[in-house]
Amino acid sequence: MNYDFDTPAPRAGSGAIKWDLRGSAFGSPEALPFWIADSDYMSPPELVDALCDAVRRCVFGYNDPSPAYRQAVANWVETRHGWKIDTDWILPATGVVSEIANIVRAFTAPGDKILIQTPVYDPFAGVVKAAGRTVVENRLVRGEGLRYTMDLEDLERDLRSGVKLMILCSPHNPVGRVWTPEEVRSVAELCERHGTLLVSDEIHWDLIMPGHRHFTAGLAGTPDNLIVLTAPSKTFNVAGLKCSNAIIPGAAVREKLSAWQREYHIETPNDLGLVACEAAYRNCAAWCDRQNEYLAGNAALVREYLSENLPEVRVAPLEGTYLMWLDTSASGVGSRELCLAMNAAGAILNDGWRYGDDAFVRLNIACPRSQLAKGLEAVVKGYRSAKSAGK
Repeated sequence: MNYDFDTPAPRAGSGAIKWDLRGSAFGSPEALPFWIADSDYMSPPELVDALCDAVRRCVFGYNDPSPAYRQAVANWVETRHGWKIDTDWILPATGVVSEIANIVRAFTAPGDKILIQTPVYDPFAGVVKAAGRTVVENRLVRGEGLRYTMDLEDLERDLRSGVKLMILCSPHNPVGRVWTPEEVRSVAELCERHGTLLVSDEIHWDLIMPGHRHFTAGLAGTPDNLIVLTAPSKTFNVAGLKCSNAIIPGAAVREKLSAWQREYHIETPNDLGLVACEAAYRNCAAWCDRQNEYLAGNAALVREYLSENLPEVRVAPLEGTYLMWLDTSASGVGSRELCLAMNAAGAILNDGWRYGDDAFVRLNIACPRSQLAKGLEAVVKGYRSAKSAGK
C-alpha cells in the first residue's frame, strides 16, 4: 500500500494541544508547531478502520484486555524486537508517564533516590518530585559529533549511593540515541548489582532510523528487577487514546504493580486504546516501516538545510525517535530566549533548558515535509533575530 505522509492532518481547531495552545501557551497562534511529541500526518488506515468498526458497535462499556490483545502485543514484541514474552507479563495501563508515576509510588518511599540520565524528557523529574522522592541526575557525556554516551563508572557511583529506582530512556528523548546492546546490558548489570529497580521507558522503540536497531532491556538478562514500558502512542499517533503496556517478567515485581493498579482502580486502559493497540500491532508493521523511511528523509532535510543556511547550529545524530536535538550555543543566548524568537518568526520548538541543557533546542520532525521546510525557514529567521538582539 502507498501510505501518505505528505498530507497534513486537519488538527487546528480540533482541541489538539500541539496546535490549539499556540496562542495561550506561546503567544504565537499562527506559528507552526514542532514541540509536543505527536505527529501531524494521519494514523495508519488499518488502525482507523479498526476504530471505526469498534465505534459502530455503539457500546462503550468496561472491557478487560482480551487474550487476542495480549497475543498481539506479545507477537509484536517478538517479531519486532526479538524478545519472546509470556502474555501474562503484560500489564496494560493508561500511559507511560502515568505508569512511571505509579511505579515510583508503588516501589519507593518518600525521600528515596531515583536516578535519571540528563538531559532527558522533563516529566521524569516531575513525577519523581511530585511523589516526594529525590532526583539523582546522572549526566550523559556529550561526545564528538554530539553523540551522547553513558559514563558507566559515574553511573555506578550514583547507584552505589542508595538509588532505589533508575529510569532509562531508550531510545533517548531528546538526544536521539539508540543504546547499543552493550550499553543496555551494562546498565542492567549495574542495577542488579546494586539492588536498583530498572524501569526502561521504551515508548519510542519502533521509531528507529536506518542503520540502527533497538535493543530492549528485556533482553539484558535481569528479569527479576525490570519493568519495560511501551506504547503504540508515538509510533502510530494514538497518544490521546490512553493505552500503554508494562512488560514485567519478574513475578514478584509484576504482582506488586498489579496490586497497586487494582487498589487505585487504574488497571484498565481506554477501550478504544486497546482496539487501536491491537490493530496497530497486528496490521500496521508496513506503515511503521514506511514512516521510519519518511522520518529519515525529514532528518536529512534538517541537516542539509541547516548546513546550508545556518552552519553554526550543530545537529545531533538521530538514531531513534522523531525528535532532533540542535546545538544552538553559538547564538550566545539561552534556549528559552531563542525559542521565543523562533515562535515570533513562525516555529514553536522546545527549549533545551527544560531537559537539562540550555544550549540546545528540540525539534519534532513528525510532520509532512512541506510543513517542516516552512518551519526551518522560521527557525533560521528566529535564530538570527535572537543572536542579533543578544549582541
